Amino acid sequence: MTIVVAVVTPDGLVLASDSATTQQLMVGQQTTMGSIWNSANKIVNLRKCWPIGAMTFGRATFAGRSIATHCKDLRASISSASDQSSGEPWNEAAFTVEAAARAVHDHFGPLYRAEPGGILGFLVGGFGGIEQSPEMWQVLIGEDGEAVEQLMPPGEAGIFHQGMTDAITRLVDGAGQGLGQALVAMQVDASEAERAADQARQMLSIPLAWQGMPLGEAIDLARFLVDTTINFVRFSPGHAMVGGPIEIAAVTKHEGFKWVQRKHYYQQDLNPMEGSGSWS
Repeated sequence: MTIVVAVVTPDGLVLASDSATTQQLMVGQQTTMGSIWNSANKIVNLRKCWPIGAMTFGRATFAGRSIATHCKDLRASISSASDQSSGEPWNEAAFTVEAAARAVHDHFGPLYRAEPGGILGFLVGGFGGIEQSPEMWQVLIGEDGEAVEQLMPPGEAGIFHQGMTDAITRLVDGAGQGLGQALVAMQVDASEAERAADQARQMLSIPLAWQGMPLGEAIDLARFLVDTTINFVRFSPGHAMVGGPIEIAAVTKHEGFKWVQRKHYYQQDLNPMEGSGSWS
């Protein structure tokens, strides 16, 4: 499983994730959990040096290849297209976050339709060519349909999270994901329970991301929320399906996409030519 968190302020956004992924095995006609690996990559710079990034959640592989590797293919395609001087939608001065989100959908939609199952999702955020503040989009591809939607327009602040998010909803929204079911168990009409649960969360929620928040505090907040989820899952009954190293990237208009905290499968001092782009 996964936890991915985006903290967005008008000055920039922070992408943070855990590194756990679950291997599914077929035993006869049944799918069962095999191993939990703690070295998966979930954050990607969609075009090196540009202020645009994405995080993946849900489905982990297609055709035996990780989502991380498929994202490299997408990045290579976007980078090639952006070299064209005429270039909509990948001219550096004119590209949009929406175009990036739709490129993610257009790349992964056919992969999913050829090998359906589960849900594949992405949080896509950054600065468009003419935008001074970041925006956030979500891409969902699943058996119930496909959607590309804007979560937050430029100029606002907020926290977005996907995966095993119960710890965050309890902390930030004041009530866990099971509140609606608990209300039904308390004899609240089922048709009203989820609406009442949503209203309770709105009343109890604590705004932690603010306009004017320095990027350093946004980084610390994103790290805190991912780390809190990892430890919440660790001490809860069941498998530790969220875990491993925390990875963090920050995206700003002028500095672009920068890694803040990142794991490597090699020693950096043995690879002096390693660049700063993601998953190089």
